[in-house]
Amino acid sequence: MVQEIRLLQAYQIPNTQRKSRAALVQAIRPRVRAWRSGGYDGATGTTRRLLRYWFETDHESGDEPWLYYYCQREAIETIIFLYEVMQYRSLYELAREFDDDRRVQLNPSQDRWARYVCKMATGSGKTKVMSLAIVWSYFNALREQERRRDYSRTFAVIAPNVIVYQRLLDDFRDGKIFRDDPLIPPEWSGDWRMTVVTRDDPVHSSTPGTLYLTNVHQLYDPSKRRRGAQEPAAMTAVLGGPRPAGSESSGPGLRQRMMAHGELMVLNDEGHHLHTDELEWKKVIDELNDAADGGLTAQLDFTATPKHQNGRLFDEIVVDYPIAQAIDDDIVKQPILGTLKGDATYESENAAEKHRDKLTAGIKKWRERRDELAKVDRKPLLFIMAENTTAADEIADWLPSQGIKESEVLNIHTNRKGEISEGTTAKAQRELDELREAARRVDEPDNPYSAIVSVLMLREGWDVRNVCVIVALRPYTAASQILPEQTLGRGLRRMFPVSSGKAAEQVIVIEHEAFIEFWKREIEAEDIDMQIVPVGQLRTAGQAIYVNPEKIEYDIEIPEVTPAVTERAPDWNALDIEQIEPGRFPSPYAHSVGEDTFTYIGRHMLTFEVVDRDEIERDFPLELVGFLNEICRKVLRECRLHNLADTFARLAPLMKRYIEQRLFEVKVSMEDEQVMRRLNGVAQKVWLYERFVHAIRALAWQETPIRVKGERRLVSETKPLWSSRPTVAARKTVFNLVPYDSGLEADFTRFLDAAPDVAAFARNTTKVGLKINYLKSTSAVGVYYPDFIVRAMDAHVIVETKGLEDIEVAQKDRRARQWCATVSEATGTEWRYLKVAQEMFEREPWASLGELEAAIGLAGD
Repeated sequence: MVQEIRLLQAYQIPNTQRKSRAALVQAIRPRVRAWRSGGYDGATGTTRRLLRYWFETDHESGDEPWLYYYCQREAIETIIFLYEVMQYRSLYELAREFDDDRRVQLNPSQDRWARYVCKMATGSGKTKVMSLAIVWSYFNALREQERRRDYSRTFAVIAPNVIVYQRLLDDFRDGKIFRDDPLIPPEWSGDWRMTVVTRDDPVHSSTPGTLYLTNVHQLYDPSKRRRGAQEPAAMTAVLGGPRPAGSESSGPGLRQRMMAHGELMVLNDEGHHLHTDELEWKKVIDELNDAADGGLTAQLDFTATPKHQNGRLFDEIVVDYPIAQAIDDDIVKQPILGTLKGDATYESENAAEKHRDKLTAGIKKWRERRDELAKVDRKPLLFIMAENTTAADEIADWLPSQGIKESEVLNIHTNRKGEISEGTTAKAQRELDELREAARRVDEPDNPYSAIVSVLMLREGWDVRNVCVIVALRPYTAASQILPEQTLGRGLRRMFPVSSGKAAEQVIVIEHEAFIEFWKREIEAEDIDMQIVPVGQLRTAGQAIYVNPEKIEYDIEIPEVTPAVTERAPDWNALDIEQIEPGRFPSPYAHSVGEDTFTYIGRHMLTFEVVDRDEIERDFPLELVGFLNEICRKVLRECRLHNLADTFARLAPLMKRYIEQRLFEVKVSMEDEQVMRRLNGVAQKVWLYERFVHAIRALAWQETPIRVKGERRLVSETKPLWSSRPTVAARKTVFNLVPYDSGLEADFTRFLDAAPDVAAFARNTTKVGLKINYLKSTSAVGVYYPDFIVRAMDAHVIVETKGLEDIEVAQKDRRARQWCATVSEATGTEWRYLKVAQEMFEREPWASLGELEAAIGLAGD
């Protein structure tokens, strides 16, 4: 059966969630669920539109469906519910409502603005939630005039160091994430104007929105830093220190620019660094709130480990998505703790000799993964976490003797003393920049490294996809127990997307005594499913699926065809406004127009001092043609009809008639000023946009006869892929293995391999690429990948195996039969379509495909 991405656990609203140990979360979760089920009651019209667009609208990236993980949805919904609906701006208010066990410890002097902490496992997409929060705040500040001071259009996204900063930069530079992800409803795209200011490019913003992206050390004021408050010198080189005093990107200069905009939202990545009020990071945020005109609207902290040094969770946690849940939902790799029996720790001053057994085991497991993943052009990494910087150097020097070339080892230290210095020479700075860049790019295809040796990477938020084996040699002595969790975090991110199937990717951690004790405690507390397996019993997770050149006799030729569904100009005579859902908005004559105002703030251009402030009544565009031009152009642009002649002239009269007859509870005239004022509300514009886009799309898509292009594609041209689905071996296919999604598919594979009238077959996947598009019941275009392609003795057969039937099955069947009929006529080779129901297939042992096909045909008759 075709696997639907919507069925994956990562995207579903779970029936149950693991119990949280955070003080507030257990009471918050059911309230957020009820709020969601109730249609987001109490949210602004702007927020409801965003939530519907993000989570209820189908999105695509390339040819694949695109959805937000449920944990990302829950996080942004929780933030919005607490801030916008409940309007809780302090820990005191949160504790009064949700702290049933009275565990929260309040400090009124520090409880001065809304601070929400999102505890989200590594790999669960914290950056996605940040982008959702930014878009939510921006559009509410822009559109919700009565509550505009509650929101901000200025944002400070702060990283703890350069490594995390570079990761964020990949997403936010030039607004990339806002273009690539489905964040902004199409009808609002013209209103999104955001300047991204980075630490190394301090441009001045001339847009309504500004996003400052920096690492926290850049914000420090060097003249106020207390000795001992900063990170160790060895860390500072990788973290990035403060900018020179007096520069625009120095702490005072950058803070002044942030504060000049007015209300400010702060978003902290790896926010576990804010565990005490004595830290410089906390002081920077205090100063931003005290000096900004309007202060902080909110502080959002994102981290997998929001713990104090004594191991106690932060009180401000409102979202808890632990590693255990991420493992359950297949968002991250499955953690395996590889234990050694009979290993030794040798008496030696050299760390490589001292820990030789653990290192040897790690190298062996890494080699196994290297050989497997080479078939799909992926390069796994061995990550060795040393006890100290000297040990890291010793291990890096030893690895070439084990067959890992010196050029393939990345050691983050630049000298034998284990100290990293910013350096005063151009050469020293260049070497340091190269080191940072190498550490950041280890996931890329041209990465030259096979092994990473490090001590400091623990606290840098350095987590990459290709780490598959971790050898943890450093002792875990911190009372917070953050270090073991961060160790595992280095390898949790998946190498392959969640949609590739049920996760079986693994990250192996070679045994360390303290690490075992940590996980035993975690398993007891959170029921984490971490397998503890002797190293010798570890097996590769997943399989490389590739074409075996020795089996080319089982190749199959697939004809290339044109799409079965195409887009056309709609028949405007068929667009009946009586068939479009009525709006039922309240009468526009019952509303006061005097409340629609906005604020003007005048600032001196040199000092940014506020010299004037005024409340100004909004000047609504009251001209009828101008309004119709705006809304119709947006609808036509979304339907990709804006370049066709006469489309505006066709749509505008229909839009006007709908507005006057069906949008409000009463019939109105667009010549009336009161009506035009109400039409400029967000909810009314969104309603018109959504209903007309849906109605036009239903007319614009049409099924068309397919046409064979005359080109061919061979199954043997399929590129290798890595599958974490279970597999079965088969002889009559060009592939080395056949992946399957159900027991029915596995049994049918074995049947095809044994059937005497089957010459060859292939399990169809998106990589093989036989797809048929069709019109769904919702008028949307669907893409259908049948399960098997069979070369029988007398014909080619497309086979779909079915357990449960869904609403779209009849459409898929019809279009598949049309595909086969057209291809048969055009190529002279017969193609047939066969749908095999599970009940029919399991009825008896079939002797051949022909026998099964005949029985299905008789049953259909």
